[in-house]
Amino acid sequence: MSTAVEQTTQLTLSSLLDSTSWRLPGWNESNDRGAVSEPDPSSPETLVSLDQSLALLARYRNSLHHCNRLTPDVLVLVFEEIVAEWNNPYNENFGSYPWKGLAQVCHYWRTVALGSPILWTQINTRHQGAALACIERSAEAPLSLVISTYSTDEKVSSILQALQPHAARIRKLYLPSNYLKTSDGNIHQLVQPLISSSAPMLETLETIKVRADPGWIPMPQIFAAETPHLTRLKVHFMCPQIRSISVARLKYLSFTGRKHTPINLSVSGLLDLLEAAPSLEVLKARKVTFSAPSEDETRIIELPNLKLLELGRDLASTLADILNRLILPECAIKLMVWFDRYEDNKFYMGVPKLEELAPVHPLRGVRKMHVNYLNGYEGIEISGATSHSPFMITGYLEHTTISNLGDMDSIAGTVFQSLIRAFDFDSLEEFAITELRNNARWTGFTTKVWMDAFKRMPNLKSLYIVLDGCYDEGISRSILSALNTPDDRSNSILCPNLEDLSVWGDKTWSSLKLFKLAEKRMQVGCPLKRVSMKLAHYASFSDPLDTDLAELRQVVETVDLEPSEISFPEFPESPS
Repeated sequence: MSTAVEQTTQLTLSSLLDSTSWRLPGWNESNDRGAVSEPDPSSPETLVSLDQSLALLARYRNSLHHCNRLTPDVLVLVFEEIVAEWNNPYNENFGSYPWKGLAQVCHYWRTVALGSPILWTQINTRHQGAALACIERSAEAPLSLVISTYSTDEKVSSILQALQPHAARIRKLYLPSNYLKTSDGNIHQLVQPLISSSAPMLETLETIKVRADPGWIPMPQIFAAETPHLTRLKVHFMCPQIRSISVARLKYLSFTGRKHTPINLSVSGLLDLLEAAPSLEVLKARKVTFSAPSEDETRIIELPNLKLLELGRDLASTLADILNRLILPECAIKLMVWFDRYEDNKFYMGVPKLEELAPVHPLRGVRKMHVNYLNGYEGIEISGATSHSPFMITGYLEHTTISNLGDMDSIAGTVFQSLIRAFDFDSLEEFAITELRNNARWTGFTTKVWMDAFKRMPNLKSLYIVLDGCYDEGISRSILSALNTPDDRSNSILCPNLEDLSVWGDKTWSSLKLFKLAEKRMQVGCPLKRVSMKLAHYASFSDPLDTDLAELRQVVETVDLEPSEISFPEFPESPS
C-alpha cells in the first residue's frame, strides 16, 4: 500500500482544485450509462483503493497543515502575489478573478480570501457579475476601474450605478477615449455622474484609444479638477489643460494626436503645463504640432526629475526652441522632426545653431553618435549619448525640400554637413555611419565633407562604417582620404586619438589607403590599435592570411575580421 501511495502524482494546488484528479473510491468511476458505480466492499481492489484514498486524504490534510499555520496577514500577502499576475488592466481577464479557486481549497482559505478587501479591487465592465461582487467585498479599499470597449451600454450603466456611491475610492481609471468626447462634443452620459465630483484617491487616468470621430479636443474638466494624488495621465486625441485636471503631482504625462490631424499646442501652453507639473519623470507628446511662442515668452523651465522626453512630429526648429527653454539635468530625449531649412543648403536638426547652444543644453557634449540613413524613407535616425543620458532624433525631409532640392539620395552629403554643424562634438569619442539603401547612390560624401567633420571631432577614438547597399559611392575611400590629409589649420593629423576602425560590407574598400593611413599614423605617434573588417573579398578566401592581413598587422596592433557590434546606452524603461 505504501508503494502505491508513493507512486501517486505529486500534490499540487492545481490537483487540489481539480476534482477529476481525486483518487477516491467511486469518485471518478462511471458505468456504461454514465452513472456512478457502486464499489464492491468485499473486493480486494476496493479495499486497496480505499486504503490509498485514506492515505491521500491524510496527505491532503497534512499538506494544508503548514498553510493553516500561517497567520491571515501573511496568507493575504501570498494571495496578493497571486492576484498580481492578473493585474494588467489591458488584459481581457482583468477583473474576472481567475484565481478565485483559492477560496474553495478549504474553509480557512475561503475565510481569508473573502474577508480581505484588498484582494477585490479590480472592476472590469466586461465581467458584470465579478464587478458587482467586487464592489461588495472591497469594503473601503481603493479600486481600479476598467470601462471596456467591448461592454454594452447596459452592462456599463448597471456597474457604474452600483459604483457611484464608491466613486471617491477609485484609484485607477481606464476608459475609452470617446467617452470624454462623443460625436456631439460632450462627455458620455454614462460616465458623466462618475466624473462630475472630486476624486481624492485617483492616481492613474488613462484613455483606451478608440478610432472614432476625427480631430482632437482640449481635455474637458473632469473630477472638478480636484485630483490631488494624480501621478499618471495618458490620453488620446485630446490635449491636457491646467484647468482640466490637477497635475501638481504628475510623474507621467502622455498625450497623442492623430497622424493627419495632430494636436495644436502653443509652446507657451506646453510651458504652462510643465511649470504646473514640477515632479514630471516622463513626458510624451506625440503627433503634436507646436505653434511659436509670443516674443515676450522668456521662461526657462527646470525639470530636475525628468528621465524621458518624447516630442514630435514637428519642425526641427520648433522642437529646438522648446529644448532651449528646458533645463534637464539627466534626461533621455526622443525627437521626431521634419528637417526645415534656414539657408539654402542648411537644415535644422532639432538642436539650435551651435553658436546659440546654451551651456546647459541637454544635447551639449555629445560622447557617442550613430547616423543611420533609413532605407526606404527620406530620412535619417541620429542616436547617441552625452555624458549623462542617451538621445534619438528621427528626421525626415519635407515635401517642399524634396521638390526643390531632390530626395535624400541627392542631398545626403548636404544633410550630413548640417548634422555636423549642429552638434557639439568636442567630446565625441565614438561615431558610426550606416547606409543600407538598396537601389540608390548616396552622393555628396566627399573628402572635404569628411575633413570638415573630423576637424570637429578632436577626441574621436572609435569609427564605425556600415555600408550594405548595391552602391556606396566610395564613402570609405573618402573617409580614409580625409583621415590621411593633414589639418590645414595646424598641419597636424586629424583625430589624433583614433584607435579603433571598423567597417562592414564596403564594396570599394581600399586596403592600400588603409595601409598608408595606418603607416602614417604610426610614424607620427598616433597609431591605430585595432582594425576590424567584415568584407566580402576576405570571405571569398579559404585562408584570409593569404591576403594583405599580414602586412596590415605590421602597422596596426590588431587586425581581425569580426567587428564588434555598435552599441549605445539604452533608453530608460517606462510604461508605454
